[in-house]
Amino acid sequence: MSETFRKYLSFSVKVILILSIFNGIYNHLWHLTSTSIFLLILMFIPQIVTSYKIEIPAEFEWSLLLFVIVTLFLGKTGGIITPIFFGIAISMIGFMILAILYSSNQIKKNYFLIIMFSFNFAIALGFGIELLKYYLKLILKQNLSSEIYAYSMQTMTFVIIGAVISSIFGYIYMKKKGILKIFVNKFVNKNPGMFSNKDDLEKEILEKIKKDESNILEFKSTLRINLHTNEIDRKVEYSVLKTLAAFLNSGGGTLFIGISNNGEILGIENDRFENTDKFLLHLTNIIKEKIGKKFLHLIEFNTIKINQKYLVQIECKKSKYPVFLKNQLNEEEFYIRTGPSNTELKGSELMEFVDKKFNKKE
Repeated sequence: MSETFRKYLSFSVKVILILSIFNGIYNHLWHLTSTSIFLLILMFIPQIVTSYKIEIPAEFEWSLLLFVIVTLFLGKTGGIITPIFFGIAISMIGFMILAILYSSNQIKKNYFLIIMFSFNFAIALGFGIELLKYYLKLILKQNLSSEIYAYSMQTMTFVIIGAVISSIFGYIYMKKKGILKIFVNKFVNKNPGMFSNKDDLEKEILEKIKKDESNILEFKSTLRINLHTNEIDRKVEYSVLKTLAAFLNSGGGTLFIGISNNGEILGIENDRFENTDKFLLHLTNIIKEKIGKKFLHLIEFNTIKINQKYLVQIECKKSKYPVFLKNQLNEEEFYIRTGPSNTELKGSELMEFVDKKFNKKE
């Protein structure tokens, strides 16, 4: 699509939105009016937000154009259709915000929170539109009857229906089966300056890999596979958990899985999981079982693709409370970092460390 055509398309959408606003005011279609005002503001965001050069994909503009043209011909029926499509569209925008941030490694992946954010984003903006309708009527000195409250609640019900529909699409996208991924990728590709640069991220990771293991950095070749026997080995799994517990009990640290001790990139494919999601799910489950789910908020996972191989980067923050690791006999063990290795503390050493490290009076 040529740049000239893109400019004409963008201009046409803005003109039609303005016509939709006047049409809504003339016919007292307040939800259509307020929705069109919101969409018009959205279209002018690239001019409003000058700190970033934002480019709206043509697919988004075509969707807006179709939406406004259809609602212009719906008349009173738009009182039902418009809020439903509004709920779908706004929830999708909220979902895309978090999906884009996730795709650029700026937030931690959490399906439930991403879907809930997109749903609540639509509800919040829906109520904002209702407030805008209310003040529009005040400004234009329209009659504010007792039916307004009931109508507003009916409208919000339709917005919620739209948000639910959008959340379902979002869930499908999360399972890598939807076409929403195309829109997300197009926005990222159109606005690369807003997000983490892949090359910069790879360079940063490669710089870390070049460093020797230390009290805050360790490499593991696999999560569960013994590369000598090529079989699942719980001792290998336990070694990963020891490092995580030691980081939590010390000053925090970073663990890479899929890298050998000498810094060779092996990838997590050796662990023979179906995909990275299955890998992270297994890792999360064993952390819950052996370390405790109350410490999960201190552990962040990132999947990184370098040289066509996937690595998992695990960032651990320092815990305010002692972290004990359950062994195969379900007995609790306590580890700390001493240089590039994990050290188990027992007896008086453990009591002294815990008293000094965790029982300090603020």
